[in-house]
Amino acid sequence: MNTDQDIVFHAVKKIEIIVHGDEEHFVRELLESSGSTGYTIIRDIAGRGAHGFHEGRLLFNEEDSLIMFVAVASPDTIRRAASGLKPLFERESGVMFVSDVQVVRLERFVRDGAMYGPQN
Repeated sequence: MNTDQDIVFHAVKKIEIIVHGDEEHFVRELLESSGSTGYTIIRDIAGRGAHGFHEGRLLFNEEDSLIMFVAVASPDTIRRAASGLKPLFERESGVMFVSDVQVVRLERFVRDGAMYGPQN
């Protein structure tokens, strides 16, 4: 019988990236080349920031909307991705957040068997 004592939490990093839809291809390639094993894309983001309020998709063109990428990976992978985003954010609006998270199935988030100690 499985109990909550059987669950092991592993410390990793999460990056959330909000950019204009026309940067989707760039961010996809960057995450993949940085070593990310996967990501989630959330489309038609709305919110307020330094450049004012941004609506979700107003037109039929996805490139005019804001999108958010969410990826979880090793600290080194997230650092490479964040470093690659720096030039984009120097010329375009957008934002990224990096936070500490824990996962149960570490093998889904980390390539090449790089393991980190459990954090219970």
